[in-house]
Amino acid sequence: MILYPYNMSYNLKRVLKTALKALAILGCIGLVWYLLTGPQIPESEIISRSGLHWHPELTIVIKGEKREIPAGIGLGSAEMPIHTHDSTGTIHLEMQGLIRKNDITLSRFFRIWGKTFNSNCILDQCNSPEGKVKMRVNGSENTEFENYVMQDKDIIEIRYGEPSGLK
Repeated sequence: MILYPYNMSYNLKRVLKTALKALAILGCIGLVWYLLTGPQIPESEIISRSGLHWHPELTIVIKGEKREIPAGIGLGSAEMPIHTHDSTGTIHLEMQGLIRKNDITLSRFFRIWGKTFNSNCILDQCNSPEGKVKMRVNGSENTEFENYVMQDKDIIEIRYGEPSGLK
């Protein structure tokens, strides 16, 4: 005879409920153990252990035309730790606790914005005979592109459409 949950005796149901609770408790204990003893983050990957509040500036120029970085990127029902308040190009990095390099890469901002950026493409323009994606940080050419780890007060300039280089 096959027993289904609605046919089980009262005692069997109690045993199953107790077993499920025990599994849930063991799962929680296992998760806590993993979090306490799991893989350690190398010191070289840590930017801060006590949060940060930085403001790099981003400019995008495509075929000589400056593109607006909209206000409110990353803001909505929940405030993302990387966001914009206005359309000046100032990116707000406002984070608590442990901050890793990967948390503040330029690619993270573009993912939040929902736009494309890498060494081949910026927004809707990709490398072609019309131009190449180029990036400068604080006046110097930078080839890290989407992997660039933003810093406080950086001046980041991304250009497309100038095949001979940045102007």
